[in-house]
Amino acid sequence: MNKIFYLILLLISVSCAVNKTNSHQVIWVNSSKVPCTGVAPMHCMQIQTGNVLNQDNWTLFYDSIEGFDYIPGNIYKLKVSVISLDPDLVPADASTKKYKLIEVISKTPDVKLNLNDIWVFTHLNGTEITVNSENERPQMEVNLSENRVFGKGACNRFNGSIKKLSGNTLKFDERMMSTKMMCQNMKLEDAFFKILAQTNSYQIKNNHLYLFDSGKKEIARFKKTD
Repeated sequence: MNKIFYLILLLISVSCAVNKTNSHQVIWVNSSKVPCTGVAPMHCMQIQTGNVLNQDNWTLFYDSIEGFDYIPGNIYKLKVSVISLDPDLVPADASTKKYKLIEVISKTPDVKLNLNDIWVFTHLNGTEITVNSENERPQMEVNLSENRVFGKGACNRFNGSIKKLSGNTLKFDERMMSTKMMCQNMKLEDAFFKILAQTNSYQIKNNHLYLFDSGKKEIARFKKTD
């Protein structure tokens, strides 16, 4: 009799923990995961809630969504069930919310991923660049899965992070790390690093990447390498 009584109490406790609060929510999921740190370093989805998408409003999502098959490269709009668990009945390092997919409302390829490539520097302030050797031509690789940009100037290697990317907005972190070798064409390299710091927006057209400053003036043009 005591065993049955305790079993009933256990089932009631589990039921209370799982069904404390249950609500429906619209969640947007961004097209790529980014590095994050939970219990250990990991990659997190980026989400936002609400019916209207705001490209500047992504936040890290440390949980998972039961029944959701995430494929990078797409922006999702989901309807999910959100179950709030009793904090006293879940482990200290576990989430107090459980997410379950109800419906995939939309799945749209993310055009920003066209930026994810290797680009060679061809024009500065609208003027075509001439170099003695293609080895002197600056280039950069944009890696959106790591939210990074890296490459080389006239001779020095560099790497840094993407500070902001949404819609046509593109801003690189001004604190780029680079090697310190002296190049024959330091003027070109200095101009290249300067335009990265000044970049405020971008456009991709016919395999060319155009960078603009805060005044919407074209400051650089690149060509896709493949």
